[in-house]
Amino acid sequence: MNFGKRLLYFLPPSALAALLHNAIHESIHYLAARSLGERILEFRFLINGWGTSQVIYATPVDERVGAHWLVIAWGPALLTTLIGYILYLNRQRWLTRQPLVNASLWYTGLFFLCLDPFYFAILSLLFGGDVNASVAMGWSPWPIRLFALGILAFNVWLMVRWRREARAQPERYSPASGEHRVRTGHG
Repeated sequence: MNFGKRLLYFLPPSALAALLHNAIHESIHYLAARSLGERILEFRFLINGWGTSQVIYATPVDERVGAHWLVIAWGPALLTTLIGYILYLNRQRWLTRQPLVNASLWYTGLFFLCLDPFYFAILSLLFGGDVNASVAMGWSPWPIRLFALGILAFNVWLMVRWRREARAQPERYSPASGEHRVRTGHG
């Protein structure tokens, strides 16, 4: 399978995994804020200028005080990462005979395990964001960033292991191996 076809094969599942992660993450922000009595001014789905989503709270950032802001800000990252661990731990059980479904499972695991730790550890240095909820408790965000970096390193290691498993079973993850069997009469 040439590079263009491979890209077209893997782009849709990765895009869907990113959208799923984004929708779940931002919905958890919204639900946590609503359940804890915080007013929402706006829910921007995929239109905040970066192609991602954002929940706009009524309380200005400099007036946010209290542990409930940790739940609102960090809850989505904790839950999406937990979903990633569930995917990883059940990856063999959930594999199908459809390589595209299995590739989608891998990309979903990648986004759910790595995106939020990457944001907390690295991107927050450029954009701020959820990690700064620590300020509402009077804490520095640096220990949180370092902890997230450790989680990110561990989760990248898990995804590399999963990728090695996928490469060892190309017939389960890549349509190219199935095409090869059909063309050559093997399998």
